[in-house]
Amino acid sequence: MTTGTTTQQPDLTTEDSVLEYLSATPFASTSVNTLSGGGANYTYRIHLITPYEGNLKLVLKHAAPYVKSIPTLAFDVNRQLYEAEAMKRVKAMLPRDAIVTVPTVHLHDKEANVMIMDDCGEDTIHLKEFMQVADPSVELSSKIGTLIGEFAGRLHAWGKNNTEVYDYFEGNQQAKRISSWAYYGRLLGTLTGEGHVPKLADPQLEVRKEDLEVLGQVVQDMTQAMLSARDAFVMGDFWPGNMVVSLDENKDLKRIYVVDWELAKPGLLGVEIGQFCAEVHFLRRFIPKCQNTASALLANFLKRYAQIITLSEEECKRAIVHCGTHMVVIGSTVDWGEKEITREVAMEGVDLIVRGYTADESWLKGSLVGPLLSK
Repeated sequence: MTTGTTTQQPDLTTEDSVLEYLSATPFASTSVNTLSGGGANYTYRIHLITPYEGNLKLVLKHAAPYVKSIPTLAFDVNRQLYEAEAMKRVKAMLPRDAIVTVPTVHLHDKEANVMIMDDCGEDTIHLKEFMQVADPSVELSSKIGTLIGEFAGRLHAWGKNNTEVYDYFEGNQQAKRISSWAYYGRLLGTLTGEGHVPKLADPQLEVRKEDLEVLGQVVQDMTQAMLSARDAFVMGDFWPGNMVVSLDENKDLKRIYVVDWELAKPGLLGVEIGQFCAEVHFLRRFIPKCQNTASALLANFLKRYAQIITLSEEECKRAIVHCGTHMVVIGSTVDWGEKEITREVAMEGVDLIVRGYTADESWLKGSLVGPLLSK
């Protein structure tokens, strides 16, 4: 990856430097606080001297030409061009009263690689954590699933065959490469030991030779499909960790903000759906108390999504294949649970990939993504 720029950029990697940058702008602030979470960018909460469109607090996101948590890894700053544009376009597409939405972008400084956007709130929580610590009811979990399914359905229906959108976001080739490598560039190595995944080693997970052969074909097919995708628009990293839950004073659902759009691109709808399904499945697989609530969320997500947009059988196969791939690659490297259950989930993922890759409609209807084919 290249830096995407040759001009000298301001160093906005400290709170003091951000204060100075803001001083001559409408966003001049009394203080700046570094926000935790997210390893790619520098993110701050800024406390304004003068309210901006009614806001005294906003969030500033700065893209450096590298990954914040791994400074030696270059990361093209042009990622922010696509993130800002995606958020603006999606915000304009959604109803003004949509409960699942995106933060409003108030400023995009292309020279300094800065976005200033709405603050989701200091008392908000990511959906992944919310499901584990807030103990939502089955009823609330069902509502959340329905609303996220509606958001995803609207997004994908809007982007389907939208050539103007594709033409712009096709420039985000970096996002295509990152997404395909993160999954299908690592799938085989994760299972064979070449990826050195501790929870799958000692002893190394045993995968049948014939299954590995199928996985090799999946890697080729999915990599090619992701790199050449042109007929759909995807958020690019659609999982509960990028969904920020805001409750009102009565602890009722107020808003869910979908954040981190820098991987927005022309992509495969099945990959987007498969990623979300796998992450919700992790909740019920690794966190016993979440079994009923996560199942309700997932079922209602798929039901509402399918009411808005119809996926082809091929897209549904990709969804189940990608769900399995996520279970293998992400489930084994993120600390969801102990070694034994992590290995079980990885093998379940292998089974989903192998069976889903050659599945017919009858098998798909009985699978995790069956509701997508219920029409």
